[in-house]
Amino acid sequence: MNNVTVDQLGTNRVPLLTLSMNLFIFMGLACFTLSLFMPVFLTSAENIYGYWVLATGWLGMIFIQFAWYANPLNLLALLIARDNPRIAILLSMLALVLASGTVIFHEIPVGLNHEKIFIKEYGLGFYIWYIAQVFFLLSLFFGYLSYRFSYKKS
Repeated sequence: MNNVTVDQLGTNRVPLLTLSMNLFIFMGLACFTLSLFMPVFLTSAENIYGYWVLATGWLGMIFIQFAWYANPLNLLALLIARDNPRIAILLSMLALVLASGTVIFHEIPVGLNHEKIFIKEYGLGFYIWYIAQVFFLLSLFFGYLSYRFSYKKS
């Protein structure tokens, strides 16, 4: 029978964890990109597509709507993941909380006369964008596990 230690089991998982991390990053980027070309909000006036929300969502802070900021927060998390994996996971978790704030958003301000169009329902683009946020968090989690197991190896 093979005498395999716990440390050897952990280091054998590193390639699988790294593959999982890369797969979740790819799926997150694919979902995010796809969401840009799909309706995110179905409104009383027209459908609002993801590219429009990406371009104008930063204005949401004026209306106490911070969900758009999940995008740069996840980008920052992915950029610092190698040097600060724990902080990256916390940033991505915060991004997921911010993204969840979209569900309390029921109207979109338009024009300077305080006009609003009402959101009837969320489009497929919204759900795909939200799944992208989850994929980014999962990629960071698997990256952290990969880092921890490879760190124990040395």
